[in-house]
This record gives sequence, structure tokens and C-alpha cells, in this order.
Amino acid sequence: MSFRFRRHLLLSVLAPALAGYAASGDVVVLPAVSVSDQVPASTNQASVIPTADITAGGLADLARQTPGFAVNDAGAHGFGATMTLRGLGNTPYFSDASAPVYLDGIPLASGFTFPSELFDFAQATVHRGPQAAAEFGRAGDAGVIAFTSAPATAQPTLALRGTAGDYGLQAIAATAQTARSAEFDASANVGVSRRDGYITNTQLHQPVDDQRSTFGRVQFHYRPAPDLELSVQALGVRRRDGAQALVPLGGPLDTVSRGREGMADADFTAASVGVSKHIAAGTLSATTSFTNWDLSPYANRLVVFGGFNLDSSLTQSQRAFNEEVRFASERFSGGAFYAHARTEGSAYRTFAGFPYEKSGFDLGSDVFALFGQAKFEAADGWTIQPGVRFERTEKDFTRTEVVPTSHAFDRHDAWGAFLPSVTASRRLGATTDAAFTIARGFKAGGYSAYTGQPALAGYDPQRTWGAEAAVTTADPRSAWSTTARAYAYDVRGYQIERSFAVPNTGTDEYLVANARRARILGLELESAWHPAPEVTVRLAAGLTDARLEDFRDPFTGANYSGNQAPYVPKGNAALRVDYAPARGLFCGAGVTLTGRTFYNEQETALFSQASYALLDADVGYAFAAGDVRVFARNLGDKAYYSSITPGVGHATPGAPLTWGIDATWRW
Repeated sequence: MSFRFRRHLLLSVLAPALAGYAASGDVVVLPAVSVSDQVPASTNQASVIPTADITAGGLADLARQTPGFAVNDAGAHGFGATMTLRGLGNTPYFSDASAPVYLDGIPLASGFTFPSELFDFAQATVHRGPQAAAEFGRAGDAGVIAFTSAPATAQPTLALRGTAGDYGLQAIAATAQTARSAEFDASANVGVSRRDGYITNTQLHQPVDDQRSTFGRVQFHYRPAPDLELSVQALGVRRRDGAQALVPLGGPLDTVSRGREGMADADFTAASVGVSKHIAAGTLSATTSFTNWDLSPYANRLVVFGGFNLDSSLTQSQRAFNEEVRFASERFSGGAFYAHARTEGSAYRTFAGFPYEKSGFDLGSDVFALFGQAKFEAADGWTIQPGVRFERTEKDFTRTEVVPTSHAFDRHDAWGAFLPSVTASRRLGATTDAAFTIARGFKAGGYSAYTGQPALAGYDPQRTWGAEAAVTTADPRSAWSTTARAYAYDVRGYQIERSFAVPNTGTDEYLVANARRARILGLELESAWHPAPEVTVRLAAGLTDARLEDFRDPFTGANYSGNQAPYVPKGNAALRVDYAPARGLFCGAGVTLTGRTFYNEQETALFSQASYALLDADVGYAFAAGDVRVFARNLGDKAYYSSITPGVGHATPGAPLTWGIDATWRW
């Protein structure tokens, strides 16, 4: 019996059974969900950050404020970027994400599809650890990042926001939300933005990395009965950018000289339809979603190897279908998940005008999972939360090549995982809780599209055992709360993507290889304090020691065991102080610190970014109908790389000192 047949059979059995169970229950009114827009909350296993605290840097800015989280932004809005959480992440182009992203119930599995704009989402919740796989349909071995919207209130809202700044920054966005009635509510968010590039091509006298985008999102909620809700969501982004921001390593960060520039045109659309039913036992819900991401084209020219031109023209697209059925009650949650994705791409590369690669690939992926967790009170104040996930992933891969040789090959693999977890929590006092967790994590294997050797194209899954301890204290009397965590992960098959040199051939193979074993140790601290009603002080800090315990170069046999895992900073921290009365003058300032990051497993100094700090500040005036603020980012004009691409000796510079004015009106 094939996997796809079993999948359809199981869903066809589950759907009517769950629907019948839902119809038999009495109506239960669930408590309203509240979303704070002031202070980020943290629990033993999650961090909650209002998106109002996230600047135009999007996920990268969120990462700088979140312990153990890092985004290495390659300057092409997700394409070629890496995102690591607690030392586990995606590789630049091929592997799945270790921490998938949810957009109000729409799951995104691949890092290149993750959002640059955050639309009108109210908050981001970072669910940490492999135990999150028992809570979500789409899950990785590091956790899950979920963006959620604020629920409609009793009053309609309308807001208009405009931004202008240096480097030609211009942006305008409008958000509208109806009042929540017993039957209906709706919201819409639309906007456009643009800025000129931070890098100038002195040969062509033009900016390199200018950006243009149009985005929008709509949501509808319809309640034909008090216990039944239907929802529809659609969102989209259209980007028309200049070339990827890449400069030669060791050279100036704001200028390049080359005879041609490129582009990075990308489009993303997504839609979902959901239904939820409140019954006596809990809530039953189902969400069907579709996503479509298209990069067409990506084109760039780099000057490398003694002044020769390296030209690349790439296309890539991914279309995905997801179905998630969930049941949640006070003591139990769980469900079933199925996803099918099809990723296609092509590459045409020339060196000094001579083609050295012309290829295409087609990758299909099917994921099926059953997941759930329970919660019960044990003796002496202990709460036990066992969880489990069963997952099976199938992938089929076809690669065709015209240059350097004409050939094609097909591959097919399947991987399964049984992922248990257990969390034991105990109340230590009136304001303090402690939790201890043991969990197993899994990230599927896959294929490298940029190697023409069938034996090298496939790579194995990444499997993790993790243990962690956490303590959370929240004292309303002192308006102070803090969470401290410590964790240790043992990883088998750690995935590393690299251009590996083939001995005695003068050629490189770009692919994903597996380190037999890696070890990750980490500490995290999050704290918030209100010394006065209008003053908020927030601190977040993390230390991450990710080591390759057993890894040899697959071609040379060189031993890199004991070295730091690539793309993982040694730590990060953020401190922010805000004075924000309801009306009148407000101000705030913050500093973020990112630790040293290596971009290859050799720990090569040239391919590393030293620790750096960034300063931000805001000052403005709040009135009844909105606010006006002046902002500055990277006040010290710190020069740094947000990502490094070792194979071509280039890097992506981080944003320089920028400033602007932002105004919001609300009705």
C-alpha cells in the first residue's frame, strides 16, 4: 500500500469521525484571547514579542531580540539566508527549516519563503525545543515561530501609517478592522514601500540593492452559530528589487565596481480556509492552506578570482498544500497534518563568459504527521506533560543537466520518526515555576540541486535528543518577571551546506553533507521590569555553544571535529529602555549584541564575522489619534556583515546608519 494511498485513507476515516464527534457536543464559550502590545512575555518554553517592537528588519530584527535565535540575512529576502534557533537551522538553499514559521495557521517549511514584511500581525511567539513538535502540524527539531493577529474588538479601527527617511525610504500602509459582532468580523492591511540601495556600483553609477514591494492581507471570520466559526485569510507580497547585496570580502562595504547589475524579483501568495467547532470537551478545528512562492528571476554578477566575472541567473518556485486537523482541550491537544510541496528551479552560471553550469531540478515532498500532548497533575504539585509525534516524510528528486555534461538522474527516499517528549513542571512558590524537559527532534533529509553527481546529491536526516531546565518568576508587586533556561542537545546527522573542494581536480562540489555528531549547549535569559507605569526595561541574552563533535570533509577527509558549527553565533543579547506615557512625549533606546559567527566549519578567520553591537533610538509624541516619531537605526554606523558566502569570497553588508520619521493616524 503506497504512502499517498494510506494518507488519503486515514484522512477519509478521520474527517467524518471527528465531524460526528463535534456535532454531538454541547456549546462551550471559550475565554477571549488577549494580546499585549506593551511587554514581551516569556514562559518556560516560549517567548512572546509584540511586532510593534520589530523594525523593518523583520525576522532578523526579531532574532536580535530573542535569545539563541539568529538570522544570517543574505540580502535576497530569504533566498540564501540561514535561520538558526538554539544552534539548529536550515542550510542556505536546500534543507528544511529547523524552526518552521506559521502565519495565523499557514505553515511555511522552507526558509526562502519566510516573510520579510510582517503585515499587521500583533505578536510573534517563539516556541523553543523539539517538544514543540507535539503541538504543531508542521514542526522542526528546534521549535516553531508563530505570527498571530490581534482579535477584533467591540469597536472598529482604521489606521494609516507613513514613513520617510534617508536612502529614499518611503512607505505607506493602511489597516482596517471591523468591530466584532456575534456573527462577523473582518480586517485588511495593504501597503507599499521602497528604498534606494545601500551599495553603489561606481562603474555604472547606480545603486545595487534597491528595494520595491507591495503587500496586502485580508481576513474574514463568520460565525453562523455561537459554537461555530469559519475563517478565510489571503495575503501576498510582490517584490521588485535590485541585485543581491554582495561585496568582495575585505573591501569597502558600500561600493562595488562591475559592468552589469542584476535583480531579485520575488512573489509570494498564500490563502487559508478554516473551521472551528466548540464542543463540551474542547475545540475541534481544521485549516486548509495553500502557498505559492516564486523567484523569477534572480540574476547577479560578481567579480572574483583575479577580476573575472561570475554571472548567475537562477529561478526557483515552491507551491505547497497543507491540511491540519486539531483538537484542543484543557488537558489534551493533538491532531493530524499533511503537506505536499513541489519546488522547481534552474541555474545558468558563467565564468569569464564561459558557461560552467546549466541545470534544472524538481523536488516533491510529502509530509504526514500525527501529534499530541496531554497534561495532568501529579503528586506534590507536579504537572506532567507527555507528548508524542509520528512523522513520515517522502521526497522525490529529479535533476537535469546540460552543462558541463548532458545527463539526468532521479532519486527517491523516505524517512520516519517517532518523537516522544515529556515535561515535568513544579510550582516553587507563589510567583515561581520550574520545568524540566526531555524530547527528541527530527528534520528530514533531502537533496542538493547544485551537484551533478547522483551519489552526492542526497543527504541524511538530522536527529536530536534534547534536555532542558527552565525557571520563570513573575512578581506583580515589583512589576518584574524573568525566565532563565539551560539546555543540552545531542545531534546526529547535523546538516552542513558548503562548496567542498574535490582533490586533484581543481573543481568544487556544492552540496549538503552530514556531520556524524554535534553537541549544543546553551543558556537563555529574558527579563522585563516596570520601575514606573510609563517605563519598561527589557533584557534578553543567550549563550550558544554549538560544536561539531565528529565531522570530516567528505572529499579531503580533513577533520574539523571540535569546531564551531557554521552560521551559529556564540551568543546574542538585547537591552531596551522605553518611556511611553499614554499621551505626550515618549522615547526609547536599545542595544543589541551578536556574537562571533563562523561561516565555514574550518573556522577560517576570513569567513567569520566578529562580535558587533547595534544601537537604536526613537523619540516622538503621542496624541489621542496617533503618534509621530523620529527613529535612528545603527546609530554608531557599525560596519558588519549580515552574512558571508565563502564559496565566492563575498558577503552581505548589514544596514548602515539610517534615520527617518514615522507617523500613524488612527480613527
